[in-house]
Amino acid sequence: MMNQEEKARFDKLITETDKVIKQYIDEKGIAYPLDEWLTVSEYCKKFDIPRTQVVTTWINRGVIPKKNVVTIPELNNLRLIKAIKYQE
Repeated sequence: MMNQEEKARFDKLITETDKVIKQYIDEKGIAYPLDEWLTVSEYCKKFDIPRTQVVTTWINRGVIPKKNVVTIPELNNLRLIKAIKYQE
């Protein structure tokens, strides 16, 4: 469990990451609306998944279809995932 200080730092990091991603997307003219596409960390937060490794495993095993994963090499191979709940 995160304490309030850790949560505040995490939320700040997510906000800053969103800004960098949005700036990159705007510069490249790529349309990945951030309400439809999430980073692995944001996906975990939204769908209450305790570890990012779970989502990475789903990607590698094909639970999350390739068409719903975008890798951006210019951002250190950042992965965006379509914001859909893949497992119950």
